[in-house]
Amino acid sequence: MEYRKEKFYLAVPLFLTAVMMLFFSYNFYRLRLEWNLFFKMAVANEADRVRSLVESTVGGGGDPIESLSAYVGRSKLLKGVRIEFEGREIVVPGSNFTGELEERVVSSPPFKLRLFFDTSFKKELDRHILFQFLAGLLVNILLLVGIAFSLKLYFYQKLSFDREKHEKERLKSVSIAISSILHEVKNALSRLNMLAYRIGKDSPSKYAELMQDEVRKLAVFIEEASRINRPVSLTKRAVPLKKLVFDAVSEFSEVASLKGIEIEVNVGNTTVSVDYDKFLMVFRNLIKNAVEALADCRGRKVIKIDSRVDKGYLRIYVKDSGGYLPEEIFKPFKTTKADGFGLGLYSSRRIVRAHGGDLKAYVDGGWTVMEIILPLVVSD
Repeated sequence: MEYRKEKFYLAVPLFLTAVMMLFFSYNFYRLRLEWNLFFKMAVANEADRVRSLVESTVGGGGDPIESLSAYVGRSKLLKGVRIEFEGREIVVPGSNFTGELEERVVSSPPFKLRLFFDTSFKKELDRHILFQFLAGLLVNILLLVGIAFSLKLYFYQKLSFDREKHEKERLKSVSIAISSILHEVKNALSRLNMLAYRIGKDSPSKYAELMQDEVRKLAVFIEEASRINRPVSLTKRAVPLKKLVFDAVSEFSEVASLKGIEIEVNVGNTTVSVDYDKFLMVFRNLIKNAVEALADCRGRKVIKIDSRVDKGYLRIYVKDSGGYLPEEIFKPFKTTKADGFGLGLYSSRRIVRAHGGDLKAYVDGGWTVMEIILPLVVSD
């Protein structure tokens, strides 16, 4: 409800700007109407003056053509006069019928006067008013678009902030819950692991091995979950990228071979400043996920690991030919695996970001790509 109210309040500037635009348009419309009315009145007054001039000249026994010629010469509005008298048409000397003219017929017996008024400045002013209107309208539209974009950006950022806040609160709650039972669970797991070890030693059995394996999995889960809301501490040192990658790949060579998966490594002779153990965990998680993703795939199964230097950054790509990427893969406790915990990629991204880089995931040309971006410190 509060969110709706806030949305309403923030939409007020948008509404007011729209009202201002309508008011602005209406003012220009009124201005144009008033200007046209003013021009019509000026033409009507000029026509009345011409009629009065002709009537007074004829009444005084003078020559109306001479009087009209003098009037046309000094008038800024009247450009020409044609007089119809007894079937004849007389053009008043000094008349100019070129340009943009408006004709008006005035009767002054025994004459019929055809008056021609200059409308060029009227049309010029009309064009000027139209140009100013369109310019103002464009400014208002840009203002409306700017306000709408700002509101959209604000609500997007607010929604992202609310989601991030909710996620932090959720992780905090999970961390508190885990911390409250962690000590007792670790003790119980240690005792259970020792019992499983003794059982396996006294009477070797696959069940004892399975028990130890399950205990190890649970211990890993508890250990990772306990660190989920803590800052990542690093002990950096210069490490050859090839050594780091091949150390991680060597752990999966056998299982990948059994599943018919090829692992191709093509990384440069680059030295990186990282926490070796933590970054080894990152590569383990990425390669392990790739192996598991390709396990049930048909066709050629390939994992490619390569790198390139780009504008002061080292980009490392771990690709698999599966070409599939689940949603929200970096969200903790979100997994598509039956026996997964949903912490591997979340922890990996935390480690990479703690190094000042980032971990991205996308599908490109049929390949599932995990891209590690690291600031390049030292390179050979």
